[in-house]
Amino acid sequence: MDQTTYDAIIVGGGPAGLTCAIFLGRYRRRVLLFHDNRPRNYAARAIHGFIGQHDIPPPELRRRGIAEAESAGVEIREARVEKAERVGDAFEVTTSDGKARARRLVLAYGLRDTLPDIPEIEKFYGASVFHCPDCDGYECRDKRIGVIGWGKKVVGLALKLVQWSDRITVFTNGHPREWNDEQHSKLLAQSIGIKDEKIIALEGDEGDVRKAVLATGERVDVDALFFTIKTERATTLAEDLGCEVKTETADVVVDDHKLTTVEGVYAIGDIVPGSQLAVTAAADGAIAAIAINKSLLPPSRVV
Repeated sequence: MDQTTYDAIIVGGGPAGLTCAIFLGRYRRRVLLFHDNRPRNYAARAIHGFIGQHDIPPPELRRRGIAEAESAGVEIREARVEKAERVGDAFEVTTSDGKARARRLVLAYGLRDTLPDIPEIEKFYGASVFHCPDCDGYECRDKRIGVIGWGKKVVGLALKLVQWSDRITVFTNGHPREWNDEQHSKLLAQSIGIKDEKIIALEGDEGDVRKAVLATGERVDVDALFFTIKTERATTLAEDLGCEVKTETADVVVDDHKLTTVEGVYAIGDIVPGSQLAVTAAADGAIAAIAINKSLLPPSRVV
């Protein structure tokens, strides 16, 4: 790779990373963005709640974002960043293609969701099986909704979905319930059903789920499923760099300008606290870009 030191290297090409790249490019900064073409929303059919882009397919939004970034002078390469470390007053990243250096480093690599252990659930994921109620709850309004999980989070998810439907059933998928009596009472107060048996199959066609088949043979009518099993950061770059991360969530600790606890390293998008939406991820990217540009200005241009 070119041995020139970039102003910023961005790891991740989703709404957060691309927006950050676009703004930095518009500041006439030299920017290199890496993406591995494995976005968190790979299965989603459409993005919702992004002003002016309602129902746009995620690949199309990425295509437009890449084109806009490149038009602003950003270099974009498809490669997975395997290592990142501070080398002197810069940061060096290592990929399968080689190494590159930058004065600032932006972590925008997102999260990975663990799908429920149900045969062929991938056939329905993104069409009628979802993980984000803020993204897809409205599209499931007044439907029969199943919620898969067994911890405290599934209680919160089920109660949130009452915003859109009064026909909700929690499926623990064969796992012991891990919520307390108070949380259980809240489910009952909203007439939310509970099925403890393992789901052995999903029935439906063309991505639309219609029934959840339980180990007992019972077939429960559902029009949509949400789940909350496990979410983790896509890589360990933040930890490897020494950034503070939270243990109870997948969040990287940042300040109001998206700066991590390591000077010169910023984190944006789904890996920082806040709503995990395309529109808020994009906002993170803009906030970080403004802060990065300011941090790179010489003292003679700062008042």
